[in-house]
Amino acid sequence: MSRPTPVLLLASWLAVPGLALAQEALTPEKLALIRRDEKAALERVSEAYGKRKPSEMTSEERRQVIQDQQNAVAAVLEKHDVSDKQYARQVARLSLEERAAVQEAAKQLEAQEKAAREAQNQPLQPEEIPIQNGITEENPVELESVAGAPPVVEQGLPPGELGLEQTEPPVEEAAPSSPADAQEVPAE
Repeated sequence: MSRPTPVLLLASWLAVPGLALAQEALTPEKLALIRRDEKAALERVSEAYGKRKPSEMTSEERRQVIQDQQNAVAAVLEKHDVSDKQYARQVARLSLEERAAVQEAAKQLEAQEKAAREAQNQPLQPEEIPIQNGITEENPVELESVAGAPPVVEQGLPPGELGLEQTEPPVEEAAPSSPADAQEVPAE
């Protein structure tokens, strides 16, 4: 062996335990989150293949479903920065208390999701609209007011608007003087 090889070997022995310690332990909350995401990913794969039983599929379809399921689980574990080996070890070594904690965390996640879904489905509550009966000097109508500004009361039409009497010519009705005049209709 050359001299650099033992040095590299010794350095790798010292570095590998440090990397193992650097990975954080999976908390019950994180395990519950991974399980939830894993279940959702497997459900998407199942829906893609029509939720058929393996006995109803051909061997090619079964092989493809298994491969897609493995890819979906790997994507979930990668998303959470967990190796499949670490996840499997952690799940296998859970005590009864830790399993109960994971189930409790899963219930809390479900409750949070349910609350978020209900919050999205609820319509926005309208602001209270004040109802005003009548217009007086003490209680004028304000259409775009600024907070703290005194009320602006305008009388008449806004500037630039024409009144009804200015836009239409007056209509004159002539009363027929005799019944013969009333039957004739002028042709235009």
